Amino acid sequence: MPTLYVQEQGTMVRKRDNQVVITREGQTLSEVPLARIDQVVLMGRGVQLSTALLIDLLERGIPVTLTNQHGSRHYATLTAGPSRFGDLRTSQMQYVNAPQQALALAKEIVRAKLTNQRRLLAATGWPAAATAVMQIDAALTAAANAASVDVLRGHEGAAAAAYFGAWRASLPPAWGFGGRAFYPPPDPVNAMLSFGYTLALHDVITAIQITGLDPYLGTFHVIEAGRPSLALDLLEEFRPLIVDRLVLDLIRTSALGREHFNRPQERPDAVYLDNAGRTLLVQRYEAALQAKMRLPSGEQTPMRRVILLQAQAVARVLRGEQERYVGYTP
Repeated sequence: MPTLYVQEQGTMVRKRDNQVVITREGQTLSEVPLARIDQVVLMGRGVQLSTALLIDLLERGIPVTLTNQHGSRHYATLTAGPSRFGDLRTSQMQYVNAPQQALALAKEIVRAKLTNQRRLLAATGWPAAATAVMQIDAALTAAANAASVDVLRGHEGAAAAAYFGAWRASLPPAWGFGGRAFYPPPDPVNAMLSFGYTLALHDVITAIQITGLDPYLGTFHVIEAGRPSLALDLLEEFRPLIVDRLVLDLIRTSALGREHFNRPQERPDAVYLDNAGRTLLVQRYEAALQAKMRLPSGEQTPMRRVILLQAQAVARVLRGEQERYVGYTP
């Protein structure tokens, strides 16, 4: 259990000896050995964590992530602190503020994302995929020649429109997918995508913080207060590899149905997974993160480690130890 997810509201998570104990109303729901946990994700305001356990987790280097109950919004990831990485973060700040260097990193992130989107579409066999693949190819060529990050964002947006346009044309009408939309997700497909992207963002932020980088200083996403720009940058190449493939598989196999979604009374315009749906998607997500992937060297390694290796590659580029960043395109 590399990641412990706690979504049951009204629960208390505390330490007992070397165990993480989850209780509700005095009843023990589960016990997990601390040695088996790599990170903890607390979902919702109704999940409480004891200070003693929090300190123990941080001392062990185990990050703690806070999200909303639906798992669609990331609040914070707590770690022991980045103070020993001052030199790296100084280099990162200088790199981000050097337009040509920042553009080169952003271009490679977009190239990897579009390449992975293209491959996923080509594997679907959808009639609409062929046209979308041609449009993504055109966007890849244009993106490589973009003169600024703003222009690059435009080409990435055109590719995204083609990519999700193929989804819209190919998914069964019963799913009600009209295109990528969020804040809030208006249909079950977007609910699964948003939840999955939030799960993946947890892992990307963790990898970035372990590496010593600042998750808020990126090159492709605009730097704004509260936005983990670098984490969102690095997430891009993994969206189609992990989450999009997972969602399409859940739809194809009917593992999740419309009964696994609901519209909260306070947000009638929003669609979210129910507890059972979130539990299943988390299980499939964890399986995907533990699946072995092939590196350019030929080595087989879990997908979660691939994310860490990509964060470390960014750090090497920022330090001047590696000439250019290369996105992961298996």
